[in-house]
Amino acid sequence: MIYIYTFTRLCLFIALTLLSSAAVYGNSYWYQYGESPVLMEYSNNGAMQTLNFLYYKEGMLVAEIDGGFGEVSMPVGEQMARQLKVSIPGITKAKSLVNKGNLIGALKILRKSVYPLIKFSRLPEEFTQLHSANKILLRSLIQSDKLDEAKYLLAKIPLEYASLQYSELAIELLNKYTLIKDWDSVIEITRSLPHKNDHAANIKVIMDSADKLRSAGRYDAVILLYQSIQKDMDTSLQKNLQIWLAYSLVLADRQKEASSIIDGIEKPNIEDDIFSLYQLLIGARAHRSGDYTKALDLLTRGFVRTQTSYSWVPEHLYLIGDSYLQSGDSIAAKNVWKELTILYPKSPWAGKVTEY
Repeated sequence: MIYIYTFTRLCLFIALTLLSSAAVYGNSYWYQYGESPVLMEYSNNGAMQTLNFLYYKEGMLVAEIDGGFGEVSMPVGEQMARQLKVSIPGITKAKSLVNKGNLIGALKILRKSVYPLIKFSRLPEEFTQLHSANKILLRSLIQSDKLDEAKYLLAKIPLEYASLQYSELAIELLNKYTLIKDWDSVIEITRSLPHKNDHAANIKVIMDSADKLRSAGRYDAVILLYQSIQKDMDTSLQKNLQIWLAYSLVLADRQKEASSIIDGIEKPNIEDDIFSLYQLLIGARAHRSGDYTKALDLLTRGFVRTQTSYSWVPEHLYLIGDSYLQSGDSIAAKNVWKELTILYPKSPWAGKVTEY
C-alpha cells in the first residue's frame, strides 16, 4: 500500500510538473487539449460513420480505427467537406456568450472544444464549421487580451496556406502588441505574415509594421523584413523599397552595405514623389557620419518637396530636428519638433521628442 501511495504521488508530481512546464514554455491548454482527436461524423454511402480524426497531412485526413490500434487515411476534397460534420461540444453556447460580451465564459468552453481543431487549420476553407470555430476562439482570445495565448495558436497555423481571414486575425493581434510596444512579438508576427499571391495585401501591413519597428530602433529586424518582401513587391514600388532598405542599413550603421545599394539607385527628379524620400536617405547618411550641416542641407531640400500625406514626413521632421540639436541649435530643434507633434501627434516619431 505504501508503494502504491508513493507511486501515485510521484505520478501526480510528474503530471503537475509537465503542466507547469507547459504553462511556462508554451501553453498549458495545448498540453491538455491540443492533441486530442476530433470526433467527426462521416457519411459513407448514406450511412453515418463516427470517427476520431487525429491529424491532417499531405492532403489526407487520418482517423483512428480498431479502438486506437490502427489508422486510416482519407483523401480530402469538396465532397468530403460536404460529408463531414464536426462535433464541437458547447459551440452554440459559446457563440451566445461571445455575442453577449462574455468572452471569459466563452473561452472556458472554446478552449476545450476548439483547441483540438487548430491542428486541422490547413484543411481547405470549405470545411467552414471547423474554420469558423477556430476563428471564434482566436478572436475571443485577442479581444480579451489573451495575446500570448493567441500568438501561440497562430504560430501553429500555416498562414500561407490559410484564408486571408486568419491573416486578418494575426494583424489584429499585431496591432495589439504594437500598442503595448512589445516589439519582440511585433517582429515575430510580422515575419509570420505571408505576402505572396493571394496574400499580397499583407505587404502594406508589413511595411507599416516596419515603420513602427524602425522608430523603436529595431533596425536589423526591419532590414530582414524588407529583404523578405523585396522580390514580391510591385515593380512600381521596388525603388521605394530599395531606398527604405538602404536607409535602414544606414541607421543600423551598416554603411558599406547601404552604400552598395545607394550607388545603384538613380537619383529621382525633383518633381518625383520619392525625391524627398531619397533626400531623407542621403541626409540620414550624412547625419550618421556626424556631418550635421550637410545633413540639414540635404534634409531641408527634400522636406520642401514633401506632401503631408507622405508616410515618411514625421521621420523627416524628427531627423531635421535632431540635426539642429546635434549642431547646437536647440531652439530650432524644438521648433521643428513642435511642428512634428502638432501635425503628427500619433506618430511614434512625435513620441520620441516629448522629453524635449
